[in-house]
Amino acid sequence: MKRFLFKVCMAGEGGVGKTSLIIRFCQNRFTEEYKPTLGADFAVKKVKIGDMEVTLQIWDLSGQERFEIMRKYYFKGASAGVLVFDVTRPETFLLINRWIEAFYKHSGGGFLVLVGNKIDLEDKRLVPPQAGEMITKWLNIPYFETSAKTGENVFDVFTFVAEKLLEKTW
Repeated sequence: MKRFLFKVCMAGEGGVGKTSLIIRFCQNRFTEEYKPTLGADFAVKKVKIGDMEVTLQIWDLSGQERFEIMRKYYFKGASAGVLVFDVTRPETFLLINRWIEAFYKHSGGGFLVLVGNKIDLEDKRLVPPQAGEMITKWLNIPYFETSAKTGENVFDVFTFVAEKLLEKTW
């Protein structure tokens, strides 16, 4: 069995659900408690794709502004980035451009995936699916909508990332 290791950075404003997505993917659980990430944290999860094992080292970057200066070091060497916004908070969507610019500037060639999170909060939704789809067509990056709470599409995002990383490697 061939084995691969890739660094993946989660990015986006504070409170969009980056940590919750990682916990759902790595541990298949969800907690309502919000604890902001201080600086960065990371988790490791193995994904089997055919006869290959892909280990994703998932870096969880703080969305808090005071940690902005450190992000360039965390993005360095990232093979992929998962850029997350909260569909109930339009300001998190409007600020994604700065995350895109920072990732491309500092990662050294990684690719991005855009994720609209918290789709379980349909009655509070303020960013329609078409907004995310428009941005991804414009920037030519994939778009997913997820719910860390229910698990909807979470595994699809990370499986897609693992598959895309393998494609780029071969």
